[in-house]
Amino acid sequence: MTVACDCNVCGTPLVAPIYRSASDSSFTTMNSRVAGRTEVYFCRHCGHLQTGELLDLADYYANSYEILTTTEYTIVDGRPVALAEHQARVLLSKVELRPGCRVLDYGCAKADTLRVAATLAPGIVPFLFDVTDKYIPLWERFPVPARWATHRVDPAWAGSMNVVLSFFALEHIPRLAQVLAEIRALLAPDGTFHFTVPNVRRNIGDFIVADHLNHFTPESLRHLLVANGFTDVQVDEQSHDVVFVVTARRARQAQGAVVPPDAAAIAGLEAAALEMARYWREAATRVQVFEQRAEGASAIYGAGFYGNFVAASLASIDHVTCFVDRNVHLYGRPCWGRPVVPPEALPAGVRRVLVGVNPRNARAAIESVESWRSRGLDFLYL
Repeated sequence: MTVACDCNVCGTPLVAPIYRSASDSSFTTMNSRVAGRTEVYFCRHCGHLQTGELLDLADYYANSYEILTTTEYTIVDGRPVALAEHQARVLLSKVELRPGCRVLDYGCAKADTLRVAATLAPGIVPFLFDVTDKYIPLWERFPVPARWATHRVDPAWAGSMNVVLSFFALEHIPRLAQVLAEIRALLAPDGTFHFTVPNVRRNIGDFIVADHLNHFTPESLRHLLVANGFTDVQVDEQSHDVVFVVTARRARQAQGAVVPPDAAAIAGLEAAALEMARYWREAATRVQVFEQRAEGASAIYGAGFYGNFVAASLASIDHVTCFVDRNVHLYGRPCWGRPVVPPEALPAGVRRVLVGVNPRNARAAIESVESWRSRGLDFLYL
């Protein structure tokens, strides 16, 4: 059971959650269940959204959490592009990486983005850090000589980094001020911090992920960075469809008091947060109503987070014959004891499809499946 907490960005006490999940179990980014109800809070001071802690985070990231070993993709101009390649090219469009530039990937996991950047910007000096040893075999095969540390950063790196990178890490961290202080101390004067975090407004599933403690807004990102000694903060919502790309420079001196968002901005952020909370309170009910409406075999489109949410919301999984997904790396792996198949392999007897993907893209995804257009399928959209 979660309890009242302080805002990870500004320290304001967060007393009453705006959302509490109906189930006594929650899902992580690894699509694994954990005990406890997800509770989400909204900070009326800085506009941050925050999930109460359900996990032993140190143990979870050291022993349970693992970045996929297969290639991850994002959609750019309607086509799939390797996520690491896209992130590296966005990085290079925003930060000048000259030969000799010392670049640290903080919380790097496989360090795929820095790996690509090292080939696109020859001569940079890469450094790697993560809280676990499990990725060292991958680091040993880095394309250029790299230095690394695990569990704690190397004290010898202090004040020497021209650029610190972080890709999808800050959303997991409860003590943000502590981490920002460490990153600032690693940077040389006027050094650059470049990072990515999920944009919950564009991927509403992030709202209920148990191991994403922080759901940032542009306002809370600026507050966080300025309060912790950074300046020239740039928050880009366009380079990635569902991601904030953030770049800031280490300030040479403290910035003084941080001006919070005005009342109108906070009101708009709170209204959006309450709408997301309402959406998820009603989502499970929509699944169950659709389930009861007709009999016969069904399938779930999407074997990721949304698809797992749909499966968990069903009164019974017995009528689900398979999961459908376009990710070829999932084929042959069972999901809830069912096979994961491509759209073209949907069994002939299936008449109902529960669509478990980002609602922003769900209808377009279904409409693009040409082999389904004449089948008369009945769809549920979250």
